[in-house]
Amino acid sequence: MRLTEPEPGAPADPAQAKPRAPHGLAWAGAFALLLPALAAAQSPPVTLKLEREFGAAARGDDSARPIFAEGERIETEGERLIIEGDASVRRGDTRIGSSRIEYDRGTEELSAEGGVSISRAGALFTGPSLKLNLGSSTGVFESPSYELSTSGGRGTADRVVFEGEGRSVLEGATYSTCPCDAEDWYLRADTLTLDNEENEGQGRNASLHFRGLKLFTLPVFWFPLSDERRSGFLPPSLALTNRTGAELEVPYYWNIAPNYDMTWTPRIMSRRGLQVGGHFRYLQPDYDGDLRGEVNPNDWVNSETRFQWSLQHRIRELAGWRGVLDLNGISDDEYFLDYGRSIIATSERNLPRDLLLTRGWGPWQVLFRATQYRSILDARDAPPYQRLPQLRLTNTVRNWRGMDVSTLIDATYFTRRLDDAIEGLRVVVNPRISYPIRRPGWFVEPRLSVHASAYRLDSNPGAETGINRALPTFEVDSGLVFERDTRFLGRPMVQTLEPRLYYAWTPYRDQSDIPIFDSGVTEFGFGQLFSPNLFVGHDRIADVNQLTAAVVSRMIDPGSGAEQFRFAIGQRLYFTSQRVEFPGLVARTDRRSDVLLAAAGELGGGISFDSGVQISLVDTRVPRLSLTMRYRPGDDRILNFGARYQRGELGQIDTSFQWPLNRRWTLMGRFNYSWLDQQINEVGELEPTRPGVIEALIGAQYSSDCWATRLAVQRFVTAENQRTTAFFLQFEFSGLGRIGTDPLTILRRNIPGFRVPRSLDETTDRYIDYR
Repeated sequence: MRLTEPEPGAPADPAQAKPRAPHGLAWAGAFALLLPALAAAQSPPVTLKLEREFGAAARGDDSARPIFAEGERIETEGERLIIEGDASVRRGDTRIGSSRIEYDRGTEELSAEGGVSISRAGALFTGPSLKLNLGSSTGVFESPSYELSTSGGRGTADRVVFEGEGRSVLEGATYSTCPCDAEDWYLRADTLTLDNEENEGQGRNASLHFRGLKLFTLPVFWFPLSDERRSGFLPPSLALTNRTGAELEVPYYWNIAPNYDMTWTPRIMSRRGLQVGGHFRYLQPDYDGDLRGEVNPNDWVNSETRFQWSLQHRIRELAGWRGVLDLNGISDDEYFLDYGRSIIATSERNLPRDLLLTRGWGPWQVLFRATQYRSILDARDAPPYQRLPQLRLTNTVRNWRGMDVSTLIDATYFTRRLDDAIEGLRVVVNPRISYPIRRPGWFVEPRLSVHASAYRLDSNPGAETGINRALPTFEVDSGLVFERDTRFLGRPMVQTLEPRLYYAWTPYRDQSDIPIFDSGVTEFGFGQLFSPNLFVGHDRIADVNQLTAAVVSRMIDPGSGAEQFRFAIGQRLYFTSQRVEFPGLVARTDRRSDVLLAAAGELGGGISFDSGVQISLVDTRVPRLSLTMRYRPGDDRILNFGARYQRGELGQIDTSFQWPLNRRWTLMGRFNYSWLDQQINEVGELEPTRPGVIEALIGAQYSSDCWATRLAVQRFVTAENQRTTAFFLQFEFSGLGRIGTDPLTILRRNIPGFRVPRSLDETTDRYIDYR
């Protein structure tokens, strides 16, 4: 039966996209569904799509929509309507059901007795009686219970009082996502006031109960009712390390404006006192950034003020320029060792202060950069050079009369925070031209380049302060590609055979008088096999007359085109000995390089591997070896194994895993062990070193139907003979939030392929909106 005529009106404007609210007291936000599900005259977005003839009224105003009634018996007494026997009233996407419903069309008073149910916006409520004025949205729902499909939550309330459109008060409300027969945790609030006009809720005397134990009580709190950001306290976190002791953090989120916000984080440490941290974020059409800082005005261990700060400012548009400003600072060298919680944080040695700007002018790209460093701990003995400033121009033209032409021009002034350091200006001009010839099954590409550089130094003891150098380089790269159909591991495959020859020539030039500003030695590998220069940077250009020969074979799935297996072998032939020297590098005299072997692929059953080995033909030793294997059969099971070896420098075994023991328990961990007992020092001599664990991490998760707990312990090396141990403990309540110190970031960083265990059962009802 159609009771009211829809009023004509233009559709409301679409809802504007809102930034997501902070995680905060996320559990309280579940109550936000109570009001729109009970008061039929509210204005949240419609859940079910209405037919065209039912949607003429403005979507933001339910009072303009028709009301439909249904029941076994419907009687009218003037303006009063009585519906009995499986009675229901529907307006928009709200449905009220009961054994008996009375509705007065004049006063818009509705009352329902016996088995009352209301469904709307993904929520279902049941109770014995309801009195509601559909016009003023005032009334009372006695002793309702509810289910929320969005979070799988359920609960009860002594009663709900509707105080007008968009505002209601729940008295004696509870909330939980646990099954009725195993309610391990629940939340109780004396009163919960929901104001949809202000998109804000307020609770009083709310307490969280777990396994019969009251964890904490909040006398008063506020929470958002929408995805709009709201100021307020975020969940506290706990931690324990041997450097700071027991820790408690209670962050406060301050929503300053739609494009500005800030998080204040007091951090109380049992060993070092009170630290206050802040994180300010800003967003503008042409730029955005983050400003972070933390300060401890009185460190209890050394009675000093200690702090750390950083600024990352990103420029998207500034008169055609794009760029980044990265600034960092700390109070003392050992700050990260004492306050860091991860091996990455404690390994910081050079803090940059960097300005980078780029823009394009037609085929030219311009880069301007200024970089300083604050070196700490052992990096003070050999700080990196600073660029004050650097200007770089690059130009690339493709397919100019069949040729590719590029030019690089770089001018940099280098300084160094070290006594007697050589400082000065370096200008580099590096034009390159190539003529690629590519045909089906083969390619040839000759290249010619000139590396010209000029140095104007402030001082250069024992050598000239003005140095010029120009060196040509000639290269020829060529290859063939053969294919055939075959079978691999019982599956049809396409196998390729790809031989490749690469020749490079650069004449010798004495460069011993040229300082080393930013150059280094590249590792010998497949990438370096096809490069003309042994060094990176512009200060050293290797003299070469060499030929590289390599063969790659691949197994390719003909259906998907995915590479299933790859094998490669390569070696370099030298026609002359190396004459250009570099500190710590022994000059090469061999006519043949070591042989490089590499293999990688998918072996089926979730097993994959990637390996590489360097074999010396002089003494049959293995100077370098790497192997990684992964077993991932599914169901959140991961086993990683890796081994890395570089003679005299590195020897480590690295293994990590994530393995469910049963439906409830999951173990996770990582162990990184160094077996070297001798290591090459800075002057190239072997010195004794102690084998041991570099980093160890072990964790476990226990999952119930509606909650989980995670425990992790991490121990890692921070400096010579110094180690840090950190403990992480976190509770997760399904549909509520997480409390404690987050171990998931550490686990993701240490376990390749890690996924949060799918632990908590799906308790949501996907069909609740159709009732």
